[in-house]
Amino acid sequence: MILSWVAGWLLTACGGHDNTGRSGSEQPSIGGNEPVQETGASQPEENIDLMTMQELRLLRSSLYAGHGTLFNESDLRRYWRENTVWYDTLSRARYAERFVDGWTVTLTPGEQALADRIDHRMAQLQAKNCIRTGCDTAANILNIVNMFQFGEITRQEVMDDLAVNNYAATPDSLLQLFQTYQRNDSLQIPNFVTVDLMAQLSHVYEIYLLRTVEERYLAPMMAELCLALYSASIDQVNKAAKDDIKDMAAFNAAFFAVPYNLLTGKSLKIPGDYQTSAEEELAYIAQQESRRPALMDIKADFDYSAFKPYGHYTRTAALRRYFKAWKWLQLAPFCGSNKARLQRAVLVTVALQTARTKSGVSAMDEYSRLSGTMEWFAGQPAYRSILDAALLLKKERITNITAALDARLPAKLSAMIDQTASGNAPVKYPAACRDGIYFVPQPAYTDDELLQAMTDPALDSKRPFPKAMDVLAAFGSRAAFDKLFLEDREDTVWTAYPAQMAKMTEKMLRFRDWNVSSYNKRLECMLAMQQKPRYSPVFAQKQAWNRKKIETSSALWVKMKHDVLLYGVVPDHPEPPDAAALPDSLPEPLTMGYVEPALPFWVKLREWLELTDKTLEKYRLTTDTLTVYSARLHRYITLMEDAARRELNSERLPDDTYRFIAHVGDSIYRFTLAMIEPEIDRWDWTAGTDRTVAVLEKAYRRHIAGSPSNGSLYAAVGNIDNIYVVVEIDGYLYLTKGAALRYDEFSMPEGTDAYLK
Repeated sequence: MILSWVAGWLLTACGGHDNTGRSGSEQPSIGGNEPVQETGASQPEENIDLMTMQELRLLRSSLYAGHGTLFNESDLRRYWRENTVWYDTLSRARYAERFVDGWTVTLTPGEQALADRIDHRMAQLQAKNCIRTGCDTAANILNIVNMFQFGEITRQEVMDDLAVNNYAATPDSLLQLFQTYQRNDSLQIPNFVTVDLMAQLSHVYEIYLLRTVEERYLAPMMAELCLALYSASIDQVNKAAKDDIKDMAAFNAAFFAVPYNLLTGKSLKIPGDYQTSAEEELAYIAQQESRRPALMDIKADFDYSAFKPYGHYTRTAALRRYFKAWKWLQLAPFCGSNKARLQRAVLVTVALQTARTKSGVSAMDEYSRLSGTMEWFAGQPAYRSILDAALLLKKERITNITAALDARLPAKLSAMIDQTASGNAPVKYPAACRDGIYFVPQPAYTDDELLQAMTDPALDSKRPFPKAMDVLAAFGSRAAFDKLFLEDREDTVWTAYPAQMAKMTEKMLRFRDWNVSSYNKRLECMLAMQQKPRYSPVFAQKQAWNRKKIETSSALWVKMKHDVLLYGVVPDHPEPPDAAALPDSLPEPLTMGYVEPALPFWVKLREWLELTDKTLEKYRLTTDTLTVYSARLHRYITLMEDAARRELNSERLPDDTYRFIAHVGDSIYRFTLAMIEPEIDRWDWTAGTDRTVAVLEKAYRRHIAGSPSNGSLYAAVGNIDNIYVVVEIDGYLYLTKGAALRYDEFSMPEGTDAYLK
């Protein structure tokens, strides 16, 4: 509780207006050469033992403010400027005089005696920074030195949360995390840099990186590859002696003419009736309705709305074309249930061995480059690909059509497909042909297997949809496990739940393929958040902080799903800018700050970026801008990693790090804007989905004949939360402020997908 007489004495003595703010104390950096007599400063008679750390700090700073000290601490400098009419003019004058004669502050004997008494009392209070209640320890919020900066906190429940958990969260209407940090910077409020902030930046970087690679490399690569395979198929038609081979090759020519047209808008001449079939397919893709395919090897209605671009693929016409072409190559199968259809795939593999692109590159080399790139960005394929068939031909040393169509090769290929379908791909994705071969198969994700396993498949299902926390719990998050079992009581909702969770937990403990794809590595980053480093600060040991980590991890999971929206399928069942100098070239004050000490997360995030860089280099996908942006993001991440390591070791951060933390909002704002809208320089001019952190993704689809609980699970990131965290810096307790992602999930019945989109 602030003692009103303290604030009154401070501002009356120094000529200011009434303000009941609170603060703590550090040694000021510079000042005048003599006491300022006109302030009338005098020692209070009251007992300073009744004061809080904040009041003592303000009282001590008043002794120096009265002499015109230009405080190095940003909150003290701002406090005296805003609450007096004389401090700004006096401190500027004293700062200028310091450079003339080198004067320093000299307190009067009475002032020095009071300063000594204050120092002694503050040292006593510092020993009580932490208080213990039973087996629980919490930071003593009465010792916070900068509460006067947080007049926005008006609700008692927020203060109660700070007292018990040293952490509180409140909703905000801001659309981007960095906007909170920009606002903090303008008010010189200490930042708490959350993993949410940097994870969102890495998400923006991943989208920018993917968009750059898709537009600059993958789209032209696909166009050349489709044209080369079309030409090779036409060559097979012209050279074949048998009608059945001519027909299969003509089908393949049409198969690649469709995505070539989608990418370039150019039509290719196709033999026989396949010309009409290809044109009909292009019309169906444009109409985006459910139809019986004309060319696609499917004997049932197909939902062509899958070809409707969304997310960042709506930004440009080139990306919209790329989206549709990739969907065709991903969804249109060469079914293995029929020998003739499987032989079409074999003919494509023969064409790959001989075809060359217009630029003279081997079609096989280009296809391997395309497949390898997408295995990193999107993940390992769920089904067999044309590349698998080509590698089988290479292993069997087959180079001509006659040998390739020999009965033994299709039989081996069919056995390889059966093996994948029976054991190597436990996740059941909706596919046109589960026993087929795809040109670029959809990827399989480990967390998708978890989602399926944690769902009751019964018609009258007690648990028709999984939860994001199932993923966290199965990978070892104790906080998620406790939430599911002790609070949500999932074991009573579905009796098989404990056994299923035990089974998946055991399996996930053996998972080691973290480095094979960007998706897996980012999943590891998300899970690393759940770890608790040794010597974690008090707030990070609280159950409330565990809940915050669950919320953040779940939100990052949605972002991961969003980044691979084209490639994944829902499972069925630069340096920070220099700070502007203050007027008259006054030195910039130092604002304290703190980095979320989630060291395992920062380490894994750095590893993800390094692996991504190696992939770009391996497949020759880099650009000068990507190199610069990657280096900039790497600097940010390593700075956060170093800060977290120092905090866990109770070390003071370098001043340059504090300055970066203070301005982190503006740094990330400019970096984000450069990646999203480089042509503009104001965020309020942005438009579309990039304007906000909010994301809505379908995470799971339930479609069981006769079940009344069919529908879809949606995972969402909404607008942001402000978070307030009590931290210790240089032995003093500060209240810091940051921003976090807000997660939600809900299910909707069948038929609502179009409405939500």
